Amino acid sequence: MGWKASMLIVNSNEQVEEIELLKKLGFHELTSIGSHFFEEVINPNEGEVYIGSFQGNLLICAQDLPTTFLNEIILKGEKTLTEAFPENTEICAIALHSVVNFWGYSISKNKVKLRVRGGSAESGTFIEYGEPLKEEKELLAKAKTIHGERLFHFDEVSDEYFTDDQVGENFVFEISKRYFNESIDTNSLLFDTKLKGFKFRKSSFNHPKNTKEVNKKSKWVKYLFIIIAVIIWQILKRTVFKG
Repeated sequence: MGWKASMLIVNSNEQVEEIELLKKLGFHELTSIGSHFFEEVINPNEGEVYIGSFQGNLLICAQDLPTTFLNEIILKGEKTLTEAFPENTEICAIALHSVVNFWGYSISKNKVKLRVRGGSAESGTFIEYGEPLKEEKELLAKAKTIHGERLFHFDEVSDEYFTDDQVGENFVFEISKRYFNESIDTNSLLFDTKLKGFKFRKSSFNHPKNTKEVNKKSKWVKYLFIIIAVIIWQILKRTVFKG
């Protein structure tokens, strides 16, 4: 996996007051930071939230919030969106984090969860709820159960198998086609779409355990790279002086 994404997709053309909606979702003390291309904010910085529209969908990009949707039940943030939009509106949350193969997606409609899946390299698939969607079926057809574990086999010539967390990104991309016709990793029009950005000082939604684990591991990996870089620099410096 090589992508990072944290976003909500509301499949509706309904016009809403964006700042008020963000406040209802739990983002407070909002300050405008201008508009940015979707490509830049698909995985926004902490303390930032972005909102805009693309092809009949409302897009909201923010850290942590989409992961709260990875439940069998509809919690506060998702409930807020179901109340803000008419019936027959699908609400999709997607999350990806390449450091730990974290992935997940949730789709609900008419206050009912249709499908939720999510997992990571460490936890495996921690949730799988609902019937498979048409966008998933081609990939799921590649799966085999071996020694009680679901593994994916894509190439008949190769003996290589992949675990759920290794193909989670593929599933997220397929789900995104449900709303954009193309996958988010190939849709150039989506990349060129600008979303309005806001900084916020506090949020009132619950930060899920899985997101905290991802953030902690991501920071640990960054620190490890810094330590390795310092060690290499010290070795090179000593080598130069000796020479």
